[in-house]
Amino acid sequence: MDIDAIDHRILDILRQDADLSNHALAARVGLSPSACLRRVARLKESGVIRRIVAVLDPARMARPLTAIVTIEFAQHTAALRQAFARRVRDEAAVSQCHMVTGQVSAILTAHLRDMDEYLALAERLFDRDENVRAFYTHIVMQTIKDEAAPS
Repeated sequence: MDIDAIDHRILDILRQDADLSNHALAARVGLSPSACLRRVARLKESGVIRRIVAVLDPARMARPLTAIVTIEFAQHTAALRQAFARRVRDEAAVSQCHMVTGQVSAILTAHLRDMDEYLALAERLFDRDENVRAFYTHIVMQTIKDEAAPS
């Protein structure tokens, strides 16, 4: 799908405020409301816009502790990766998990109530998994930038 300058403008605006009405969005990009609605529908249908979500503040949701964990697998078979992925998807505290190339196998972000919740998560996901060779946890002290993917 070709994305033109107007599509990029629509995406930039929606990244900042997806709750904007179609009329307000159309006015900001210089389109009629019907043309704007068609473009947004096309961006959704093509998968450029995967979903519209509310971005929550973890601290205000009683989850002030953010942990970024790098994980090293002992083996990289599809079955073992898929089993790990299933367990991660079932963890409500985990907001992101990426299988990556390089020295580590996966990088995971979790938003937690406290260190006790982190310890329980680490036990379930890492300590009990024989395929996890090592994991390293980084507790976030300050978030400098936290935005959706650029358009």
